[in-house]
Amino acid sequence: MRHDTPIRILILLITLAVAVPAVQAALTVDAGGDRAVFAGEPVTILAVCNDTETLDARNMSASINWSTTTTLPGIVPDDAYNGTIQDTFTYLAAGAYTVTVKVENNETGAVACDTLNVTVSPAPVEVKVAPRTANQKSNGIMTVFVSLAGWFGFDDAGNKHAALPDPAAFTIGNATPRKVNVCMKDGGTLILKYDRKDLDLAAGDGNLTVTGSLPGENGSVAVAGSGAVSVINPGDGNKGENAQVNVNAKEKVKNRHGSDEAGQQPRGNTKGHSP
Repeated sequence: MRHDTPIRILILLITLAVAVPAVQAALTVDAGGDRAVFAGEPVTILAVCNDTETLDARNMSASINWSTTTTLPGIVPDDAYNGTIQDTFTYLAAGAYTVTVKVENNETGAVACDTLNVTVSPAPVEVKVAPRTANQKSNGIMTVFVSLAGWFGFDDAGNKHAALPDPAAFTIGNATPRKVNVCMKDGGTLILKYDRKDLDLAAGDGNLTVTGSLPGENGSVAVAGSGAVSVINPGDGNKGENAQVNVNAKEKVKNRHGSDEAGQQPRGNTKGHSP
């Protein structure tokens, strides 16, 4: 082996190190963590991106796919290599949505994507149920009162929505109301009347959940509320009613006998002497 061989190898390694640049990280974007919001509540995405090249906003583009629509926010440089993407969107319907943030370097062709999940629950509304105790097999009417004060602002003339809700959109399971009414007292109340036979009433104490939609600033917003109700087994609910009927019958008989006795005159002889 020649003495200059190690020297040649060393020179070759130095040449390769100079000729081949170090491998750098690719374009990246971080969309942030998952979110959980109510329908009608704005969702703000604040994503950060990083590029190995000097970040030139003129050569960069970003998009956010909200599952229902896509927006094109700008990229605000934070320093020579990092930038911020920010945008806000409002979901009106409840559900699970996947949001994808995409960043592209239009000069180098590099693309980076990141996703997050947004869980949207119906906005809560105050619900009251009457009667609060029902027979499981009753064929009567169940009345549900949905407070509208927080939505229509009837107590604030400058904050009214232009349209009333569609009462038929309010359901309890698969049941829809047979009759509806709106009362403007106390800020507004939606009165819904359901046939009990259409409701799946399980025996025991629980809640009756009502779902529907109410108009918001950007459209109809999914809402839901629960009212307490106690459901008794078939036949149990008649005991109290029959007992009350028996009490009423006894009272009527007693009152009638009292009237008959009060109407009788004391007996005497024709001379006015006592018997």
